[in-house]
Amino acid sequence: MRSIFRACAVLALACSVQAMASTPSRAGLTLDDLFKNSVLSEATVSPDGEWVAATVIRPVDENAVYGRSFYEMDVTRADVWLISRRTGERTNITQGGADASGFWCASWSPDGSRLALMSTKPEGGEPRGGDNVRLYVWEREGGGFKRLTSRAVASQTMGGSAMYRVDLQGQKKRDTARCSNEENAPFIWLDDASLLAIMLPEGAVSGIMDAYTRPLAHAGTTLSELREGKVPTVTESESGVASPPSPIASLQVIDAKSGKARTIAAVPLHPFESNLQISVAPNGKSIAVLASKGAIAHENGKSFAYPYADWQASKQLGFADVQGHAVRWVEELPAGVKYPMDLQAWSPDSSAIAMRARPDAQTRALMLMSVSPRDLSMTRVSPEGTSVAAAPVGGGLPGASTVFFADDGRLLARAVKSSEELPPWEWYRAKVRGLPMPRADWWAFARGRAPVNLTASMKTPPDALFATRDKARYVGIADDALWMLDIRSGKATKLASELPAGASVLWPSALDGSNRPTSEMIVAGRAKDGVRALVHVTLSDGKATAQSLKLPSDHAEFRKYDAAHSLALFHDVNFTGTFLWSLDLKSIQSQKLMALNEHWVNVDPGESRLIEYRGIDGQELKGAVLLPPNYQSGKKYPVLTWVYAGSTVRGASDDSFKFDMPGQYNLRLYAAQGYVVLVPSMPLRPDGQKNDDYIELPKGVIPALDRLIELGIADPNRLAVMGQSYGGYSVYSLVTYTNRFKAAIAMAGLTDLSSLYGEFDHTARGYPGIEHQKSVNWGLAELGQVSMGVPPWEDQWRYWRNSPINYVDRVETPLLMIHGEQDIRGPMSQAEEFFFGLYRQGKRAKLLRYWGEDHGLRQSPANVRDMVEQIGAWLKINLPEQ
Repeated sequence: MRSIFRACAVLALACSVQAMASTPSRAGLTLDDLFKNSVLSEATVSPDGEWVAATVIRPVDENAVYGRSFYEMDVTRADVWLISRRTGERTNITQGGADASGFWCASWSPDGSRLALMSTKPEGGEPRGGDNVRLYVWEREGGGFKRLTSRAVASQTMGGSAMYRVDLQGQKKRDTARCSNEENAPFIWLDDASLLAIMLPEGAVSGIMDAYTRPLAHAGTTLSELREGKVPTVTESESGVASPPSPIASLQVIDAKSGKARTIAAVPLHPFESNLQISVAPNGKSIAVLASKGAIAHENGKSFAYPYADWQASKQLGFADVQGHAVRWVEELPAGVKYPMDLQAWSPDSSAIAMRARPDAQTRALMLMSVSPRDLSMTRVSPEGTSVAAAPVGGGLPGASTVFFADDGRLLARAVKSSEELPPWEWYRAKVRGLPMPRADWWAFARGRAPVNLTASMKTPPDALFATRDKARYVGIADDALWMLDIRSGKATKLASELPAGASVLWPSALDGSNRPTSEMIVAGRAKDGVRALVHVTLSDGKATAQSLKLPSDHAEFRKYDAAHSLALFHDVNFTGTFLWSLDLKSIQSQKLMALNEHWVNVDPGESRLIEYRGIDGQELKGAVLLPPNYQSGKKYPVLTWVYAGSTVRGASDDSFKFDMPGQYNLRLYAAQGYVVLVPSMPLRPDGQKNDDYIELPKGVIPALDRLIELGIADPNRLAVMGQSYGGYSVYSLVTYTNRFKAAIAMAGLTDLSSLYGEFDHTARGYPGIEHQKSVNWGLAELGQVSMGVPPWEDQWRYWRNSPINYVDRVETPLLMIHGEQDIRGPMSQAEEFFFGLYRQGKRAKLLRYWGEDHGLRQSPANVRDMVEQIGAWLKINLPEQ
């Protein structure tokens, strides 16, 4: 292995001042400042355009209830605010703080007279903070709330490996069937007074309430059973047999006035890595159901094409109707079709729905099927050798679609050669990083007709197509230009409009699963210094007109667009607060709808800079540097290096420096304590290959430090390193390489890849018969971030040489290890093994085990405060002033 201790770090220093100049009247960021933060989760416009309903997560409060999710994204502590666009009046209509309840996922009825919401509000003898998530309705006239049902609604968990994920689409695919960018709503409005909702079995607890408390409750039950000695405390996991049946949920139509519920279908709802898809046909009568029956069984010598989410689930397709007839399940699939993947679009006449499927679990390429709800017949429409994935299908993006019906009955789909299909997230990663991608053309498929490549004549096919008012013409962006595609002739025409560099469509969005005809688009350019230029494109008579949009504020980010009222919503997080803006595209007038976290104006955020240097292999790299408030040029500072293997810095405003980062991950906390914070680039080969990350990850770190020392910023005798998750793995690895760091902090890191591979997810406790199915660490090891390529027994040496535990004898750096009991990515034993290795040698180390905490290590504010204090103390002790 080449030495990493001496490297050439060159090139110039570029400075980007992100904030106002430091002034004595402002102080550095503190944890109390962060705990005062409110978080704007979601906002939706009323059908009449008069009101905006905004969901806001409350600041940390000693009277709140925690332990359900990461504190800063825990919607069970949220309220819904109603904002008048006409008067600017803002009203908290839920007031959940009084009983520690949460309200979120606000969805307007079509006539705007009601809001449907999910809530933990306790009633009767229910405990403070609530004991479940139920469906509520708010009446605009009178302002009263009403619980619609005592049963729990199928709410999704938040953050990492989401559980109870649903994808419920109405006949018009309304955007309001979303709770946030990460969560679909488990209900939709069918009309002004009735809802279609997915309800859990009687007595079941919603996922967001249950995910981390279930294993703890199970442990309490175990203690009682042990004491009584009458009931065995065993749980069983079996291999080589069929998966146990999934729990049964109810698809119900609920009257919003009376609360009366009518069950129209019983559907399986597997709690782990897959979507339950429900799609209502355009006629409002037929309902397609794609439900998981459980995990696909592994086979010796065979690897899954992709080891996450829908790709590891065995699914069943069925059809119901709103009248409540029993679900008619497709019992027999055509030859060559074994695993349905996902539902796509309905045909305009409701006679068929498109579905993607594959022949086996090892095949990455997907075929396109057309399914009839009338006779359950299924026909393949895509030819052999073609894959209609070409997108992050099944990768955790709900509703993402690159397949839809044209008005002439043909299916339009973005497709590639089967041999060139990428793993789902590689499409996203390649696009974001500007990496080469396979050519993905748009095709027209139809039963009994030859497939037609609609974009064969184009240099670069568009990523997405959008229907126009002319039913035969579609528009899309390619090579920073807007193109119109006539699907009758296959002719592509470049429209005369100026678009910003790196142009992509923000609205309409493929994420909301709809492709309704549009006469306008909102297009954004590539971000420059954190700002994206926006253009409003209008379409008429085969021509396009582009008008630049003035953002409501310098760093406002587009959230959504209400075409009915030409109203765009923006979210802005900057050094003076968090703001919700509206922009009227007709008058080009902006309005500040909500201001949060204005206490930030009293905080000195410090200054960020960009350094350029060469890595060990001579690769040109960049590093982001955060300077302490009141930084003095010429003074040498202690340096805290934040590492995460695989990350690449592109600018001084690196995501790691976001001002609203939660808890111990907000690097401005450490800058406020006098440390220069360095984020180096640590490029790795793409996931899914046989990689040696342990060998590669140091190559961008040490040269960045050398460059910072050369610039006179860093004190070479006061260097520290810290990271979380794969950054924790990076820390464990680095301290086995070099002794230059005088202090190290590894949070939720990996140390032994062989033992990691097969360890159960501790939060699976309490799921009888399927506890072994919840962990995805085997997938991370084989084909994901860890990228060993195969199981440990097929390449023991690769696992061994990439596991820091095997080099624990080389560690001389004082090491602080932080791990959560319920870590879903790396069990706590990963840290315990490494700690004991150091303990056995009598070396300086400290292990903090936070009971009940998960991989994010921030459910409890008390735990976050303790971590920040422990990290600060560790740095102070081991990096003393000279």
